[in-house]
Amino acid sequence: MVMKSKKIKSKRVSLKKKYKVIRKVKEHNRKKGKEAKKLRLSGKNKVEKDPAIPNNWPFKEHELKALEARRTKAIEELEQKKAERKERLNE
Repeated sequence: MVMKSKKIKSKRVSLKKKYKVIRKVKEHNRKKGKEAKKLRLSGKNKVEKDPAIPNNWPFKEHELKALEARRTKAIEELEQKKAERKERLNE
């Protein structure tokens, strides 16, 4: 029996299809970038700013002590999280 040769399908793509694919890839990459940006921005803990308490405030010292306590607590929590991450990586 004689084998019949198969025709090779052309690899040509119309320009409409070519540019459509390029556009879709660009849109996809843009969406992924936006999602990554949202995750980065929402993941950060914002540093509490100094409230600039006026001198004639009745309980200024008390407020400043409370603010300092909150800051030290936040710093300690960050250090603990870092230490836990390092321990997990070392295991």
